Amino acid sequence: MSKYSINDFKVGDSVYHLSNTGLIMIAIEINNNPDEISCRWVDKSGVSHVEEFIPQELGKADDLGPEIYVM
Repeated sequence: MSKYSINDFKVGDSVYHLSNTGLIMIAIEINNNPDEISCRWVDKSGVSHVEEFIPQELGKADDLGPEIYVM
């Protein structure tokens, strides 16, 4: 489970679901009752998605470390 609570997130945070570190989402709304974070992401087809998650499902993208690009 995540080490974060609802109070650790703010709108604009880059987050990921703990089951899929490859999909980075943006927190677009914080709902304190119930404890849910609305996140948006765009899939490979260019379709935008919004879904609500509880904070225990999410991690902050900064925790994943820098990405390495190979040229």
